[in-house]
Amino acid sequence: MKAGRIVGPRKVELIEVPLPEIGENEVRFKIEASCLCGSDSPLFNYDFEKLKREGKRANTFFIDYDQESLYPMPIGLSLHECVGTVTESNSARHQVGDFVLGVPLKQCGFFEYLTLPEERIYPMPSGSVSKQEILMSQPLGTILYGFRKLQDISGKIVVVIGQGPIGLMMNSVLRNRGAKQIIGIDPLSYRTAVGLQMGATDVIDSSVDDPLKKVKEFTQGALADIVIEAAGHHELSINLAAHFVAHDGHVLQFGVTDYEYVDNYPAGLFFAKNVSVHNSVSAFYENDFVEASRQIVDGEVDVKPLLTHSFKLDQVQKAYETYADRSDDALKVLLDFS
Repeated sequence: MKAGRIVGPRKVELIEVPLPEIGENEVRFKIEASCLCGSDSPLFNYDFEKLKREGKRANTFFIDYDQESLYPMPIGLSLHECVGTVTESNSARHQVGDFVLGVPLKQCGFFEYLTLPEERIYPMPSGSVSKQEILMSQPLGTILYGFRKLQDISGKIVVVIGQGPIGLMMNSVLRNRGAKQIIGIDPLSYRTAVGLQMGATDVIDSSVDDPLKKVKEFTQGALADIVIEAAGHHELSINLAAHFVAHDGHVLQFGVTDYEYVDNYPAGLFFAKNVSVHNSVSAFYENDFVEASRQIVDGEVDVKPLLTHSFKLDQVQKAYETYADRSDDALKVLLDFS
């Protein structure tokens, strides 16, 4: 079967690998649609050998810096949003022919046929909407999981830092849960335009306007009851969140932080404002993904504006470049395994 692996900085290739044995309580499904996520970008973009030489360690959850050489990376890294049809099953929960969502271990999901423990396979509806739309149940499920950590959203002023696919879907969920005001912030104007389409009441292009000044303007100086950091990585927008949040407010750090320790984390400002800070990564409960698929099927969250690009497997290098570089107004970049 075909598999992908990152063989160097900004270089991904397809290789042939054998099918593994399927173990007890495991399920194998053929991936039909997959897409790239913001957490895949640094694994493609960063030069990890250079970071190692400089004594820095990023993405240590995926990278073993004790190895002599960090490339090629493990086969299957990095892809983790995928749906397809079960072809073999040693599980009572899932039958051959079922349409499912799979969540790979440590993002090693770039395989034509993916074999996973039954608890990492989730049933998905088939035929109601496109497979590409149902695929968005994975990132939407992580949002629903993370939002459990927040207080009641109804009537609240919320700032969403980052209007990539995650931030855009957050706009829709916040709108559906009755947020009074949803302010989306991003340095890319095409994203802020979609932000309004997906539920934001106000948007700020931070490449043009001072975001703190505009947040104060939009909220008449009150600032935000809730700030969601949905940018992550090298952006370190958690620092902005500390300025946007009101006294006694809440911050949800959702964007992936690549480094274990960062300078200038605004602990003092959070303390002075008596802010509750929550962190959320991934999702672990079937109900989150199943509920996400229901919201997509019922039209509560319209994910179609996110599905901007699709590439065949033999165009995988172009797919990663398009997503990582945000080329051609890219939002979600899909890989078509069919």
